[in-house]
Amino acid sequence: MTDISSYAYRWPHGDLAADSHWSPTASGRFLTRSMPESLADLEADSRWPSFFPCPLVLVTTRDGDRVLLEKVVGASVVNRFPYTLALSFCTQSLSSRHYVRRTFIDALERSGSASVQFLPPGPALDAAMKAIVEGPEEQTDQRIRTSGLATRPARTNDAPVFTDAHMVYECRLVKPGRDFEGAAINARPYADVGSHRIFFLEINSIQLRKDIARGQSQIHWRALPLFTPVLDSATAATGDADEALKRLGYVKGYTPRYAFPSAGTTAFEADGEADGMAYKDLAPLPKDQVEVDNDRARWPCFFPSSVGMITSWTADGKANVMPCGSTTIVSRHPLVVAPCVSYAAINDRYARRQSLDDIRRTGRFGCGVPFISEAMVDAIRYSGNVSIVDDGDKLAHAGLSLAEGGASPLIDQMPVHFDCKVTGEICLGTHVMFLGEVERLFVRADVSPANPLEWIPWADVRPVQGA
Repeated sequence: MTDISSYAYRWPHGDLAADSHWSPTASGRFLTRSMPESLADLEADSRWPSFFPCPLVLVTTRDGDRVLLEKVVGASVVNRFPYTLALSFCTQSLSSRHYVRRTFIDALERSGSASVQFLPPGPALDAAMKAIVEGPEEQTDQRIRTSGLATRPARTNDAPVFTDAHMVYECRLVKPGRDFEGAAINARPYADVGSHRIFFLEINSIQLRKDIARGQSQIHWRALPLFTPVLDSATAATGDADEALKRLGYVKGYTPRYAFPSAGTTAFEADGEADGMAYKDLAPLPKDQVEVDNDRARWPCFFPSSVGMITSWTADGKANVMPCGSTTIVSRHPLVVAPCVSYAAINDRYARRQSLDDIRRTGRFGCGVPFISEAMVDAIRYSGNVSIVDDGDKLAHAGLSLAEGGASPLIDQMPVHFDCKVTGEICLGTHVMFLGEVERLFVRADVSPANPLEWIPWADVRPVQGA
């Protein structure tokens, strides 16, 4: 079995305190940096200037006789009904790292379909990534052959699927429609945001390796980074918070150490099996996909995601926080953080959020990066279930506190914070994608190369003992 720790990413790469772009806040608890960067800085080093935990996926499409392969950082489920993925591709030449993905973009727009797929860490994934990294952009259609990996046809589109994939999402570009309030959505299947084009793809079918679907193996995903706070740790939620959760009719669970399928997840309700995979086809119309039951409305299969702690100010000046599992970065220049917030009234799980109105009113939000700790998981669980409408001391009852600094609420316990100005929003059916241009970064002073945030962007697959 492959040691997945060898795929870990650690940030920061250098000492921020010694970097002239960063300066300490008045308290000294955070380092801060104004954004955006200059084009010269980007050309020299276009790696993200701060850390956000995003998954990596492999994407294929077909353009006539050509089959194309690309990787995407930050693929995200952004809407529930219709079930929609967002994939972001660079359209501006910023550096040797961030260059125009024109060949793949043109092919995707012509074909209208793609297969988003996942390979477990190991030789097959390494071969695919090597072919992508070493294959020039104009030879995107030679990467699959260069990788030496076998493929087979997808079930619902022409994009090839790796036979080594343990999970596949078959998608097509979204089509114009209307949401549940009758408003027009998806006039175009993409949006140009800064240096990137975001494509919105509706999921038509999901494939899951048979042994996983049958519970003989599990997908393991660590949804939060590792970090060891030195300055302090988040305090535990109070007893009042525990009582508040008990009074709720429905409580969403949360664990950062995710195993699928398991007792705490949905079961994969397959429609059939083929090519060593179980598959589930999704209804073509959003109204036929809707599940009102809270548990059945959960995602029908695992998709790797993390959490952004989205902060905003209420009309009466209180700090609000909402954990958002559909948060990603969609543009490099300017750096744009995009949380997707529910606006449709489907059920308790998918209901209109107070944060939606607060962000629209102020035109700002913050995005904090949580990490694995018992106190932080308690904070996510509490703030994800309790509305500030019902608990004016929501932040404190979640075991969190404010620090001085940003224009949006800056949570002291978060090692990284993005302070964002809303430059646009996109309604997708049940969720609104806010486009937040990052104006300032905050990083706690105890984050360093010697004490980094550690993140693994791939999920692992392991056999279930005794299955």
